[in-house]
Amino acid sequence: MAGTTQESFMPTTEIASPRAAESKAALSQRRHRLAVGWAVVQDLHDCGEAMGIWKADFTATIGTGLSPWQPIPRLEHLQRLLSEQPWYGRQLHAINEHAWWYRLLFTLPAGFGPSLRLRFDGVDQYATVWLNGVELGRHEGYADGFSFAIDDTVRRDAENVLVVRVDAPWDREVDPAEPMNRVGAIIRNQIKGTYEHADTFVQRDVNPIGIHAPVWLDCHQGVSTCSGPRLQASTPAPGMPARVTARWDVDAVEAVAGAVIAMDIIDLETGRRVDASEMPVRIPAGASTIVVGGAIPAPKRWSTWDRGTPSLYRARLTLRVAGEDWLVEERTFGIRDVELVRDERRTELVMDGQRVFLRATTYFPDIYVSAMDRGRWRRDLEAMVAYGFNAVRVHVHQQPDGFYDECDRLGLLVLQDSDLNWRFPADDPAFVARAETLFGRMIRRLGNHPSIFAWVCMNETLRTEPYLALGRRLAALARAEDPTRSTIVNSWQPEDPASGDSHRYAGALDGGRYTDMADRTYKLLSEFGVDAPATPSALRAAPGIAERVESLAPHIAGLHDYQYRLIKFHIERLRIAKWNPCGGYFHFMWIDLCPQSFYGVYDHWGRPKAEGLGGGLRAFDEGNRPIAVVLEHLDRPKALWVVNDLARDLGTCRVEWTATTGDGEVVAEGARDLDVAADACIRVCDLEFTVDPEQTYGVVLQLRDAHGAVIAKNSYVDAFTIPERLPGYPARMDHELGMRLWNA
Repeated sequence: MAGTTQESFMPTTEIASPRAAESKAALSQRRHRLAVGWAVVQDLHDCGEAMGIWKADFTATIGTGLSPWQPIPRLEHLQRLLSEQPWYGRQLHAINEHAWWYRLLFTLPAGFGPSLRLRFDGVDQYATVWLNGVELGRHEGYADGFSFAIDDTVRRDAENVLVVRVDAPWDREVDPAEPMNRVGAIIRNQIKGTYEHADTFVQRDVNPIGIHAPVWLDCHQGVSTCSGPRLQASTPAPGMPARVTARWDVDAVEAVAGAVIAMDIIDLETGRRVDASEMPVRIPAGASTIVVGGAIPAPKRWSTWDRGTPSLYRARLTLRVAGEDWLVEERTFGIRDVELVRDERRTELVMDGQRVFLRATTYFPDIYVSAMDRGRWRRDLEAMVAYGFNAVRVHVHQQPDGFYDECDRLGLLVLQDSDLNWRFPADDPAFVARAETLFGRMIRRLGNHPSIFAWVCMNETLRTEPYLALGRRLAALARAEDPTRSTIVNSWQPEDPASGDSHRYAGALDGGRYTDMADRTYKLLSEFGVDAPATPSALRAAPGIAERVESLAPHIAGLHDYQYRLIKFHIERLRIAKWNPCGGYFHFMWIDLCPQSFYGVYDHWGRPKAEGLGGGLRAFDEGNRPIAVVLEHLDRPKALWVVNDLARDLGTCRVEWTATTGDGEVVAEGARDLDVAADACIRVCDLEFTVDPEQTYGVVLQLRDAHGAVIAKNSYVDAFTIPERLPGYPARMDHELGMRLWNA
């Protein structure tokens, strides 16, 4: 295979610095992307290390069982590169049966120095890296980057051989106590949520593997970044300055005396520099942490879009030696105080001293994180805001950094899960150590984002001592790494104040009717919803799935209607229980993560499941906005409510209502004035009339402000009919296609 040349590298980019134009040293602070010339081979006999594939002079011979190196056009998950259809099918299973080896030959551009660091932005899941036959190190985890100093191993005047072994093995251990239930029985030794869940959430044969993000050569003057600056901003009383502390992990080739660390803080709304600080620092040889502080005299607070402005700042840190800028890093941050306040009765988010009712959905947009980009995140997140959401839960996985940048910008709160889900070897000390390492790295990677308000340590695990003990350890680790946020130790334990949230699928997984949820109270309902297939036209993009559910075509509009009614009933019931005791909800989920029939209100291709009455999106349009007017009902009307989640008083408003039969006869109408305070939940009045079971009824509600403008509206079609699910609820699974079956 031909090696890369200087022309194969991406163009050099100087790191931005206020003094870059006048700093000769800054000219050598460059990055080169190793993007072209990669090749792979699968180690079918699992003997690559013993054979020495990692050696610079390795040559395959007869008897090794290795295929020739296969060139690949780019770095992304191997399933997306090697399979025409990466979403389902037994042909994918073999991709993970054995490890893969990557190889790249490259030469350095002339004058590229004086010191170098090799940086990987993402490898899924286990990686071992060699350069010119020298092992640089190992890494576990798909979500965070890692790097190595390579001054002692790189060849400056000859070709370099970079080799990476990548593995993402299948978990094969099953708990013998539950041999017939793989969902509960399979022991998940990989600490990642982005692979098969054995319930068709992620299809049985999908387990993403590979170098899926860019690889870089970073050139520096002798001090390099190990991990980017971690910022912590104090939350002062009104009128007081905010203190900002940055911790920056660096690695020095040798000790550096006479250095200066400077921090400039920029208000991103105005572009103004609001603080500049500088202090001398001595950097020892090897790894160390630089700490620098600053202050913002009149800090703006970061808030959700519906309650204020998501104000952001950017800190620019510069390491200067002898007047030259050696290293520059920038990080965006916000200032706010957040806490989950929990006891036996409540689970409430308090931000800057005010309770915030969470109107939220769940996000797992693609099983392959390499498929995501700014365009897809913006499409999804801006739609969430348009439909009234102020928060999102990243479910049992981690997104790349750009996702959280978008949430920061839009003013969307984030509940961030770890990758620990269901059953795993919590009684294994080695596993516990790995779990702590990966959980800590997640917090350090994402901790700068003001949008994140809490960390979820584990999701739906067993409530036995090994799991409880691990949950306590992870919560303690989170407090040590990030004392500014709360944790949910094990999501779905409402009775535990350390968790405080519920999962309930009334009318869906839990059976019964969706109105059954009204029989219970919820402090924070963090999972509810129902699955629905994509539209017939969308399903044609996945022929295998379209054929499997062909018999559903006449029923799809009805299934979308059922999703609409279930979601609407849930969110409206939870909203009128605001603070009594409900602190919010997280609908499950926004978009299907692969072609399948699942819980998204959008299908995998980003098209709404909106046949018939309009699907789940109509439910959000009517009941999920910050200001809502709601009919409390079961099989007959009961009362009218107004909910205001804004932090401002609406003044005197007027509620108007009209109820008609299917024949157009008006059976109830009226209007009432009321004062709507900030953050209010008001029972306006009783609304009762006789319901004829042979009739259908429609109800239209409006809320007008003091000027007569409509600020909320709602409608109910066939309001008092509570449908059952379509016969053939998907207790059966098609594991070949990775989907739940209705009556297909």
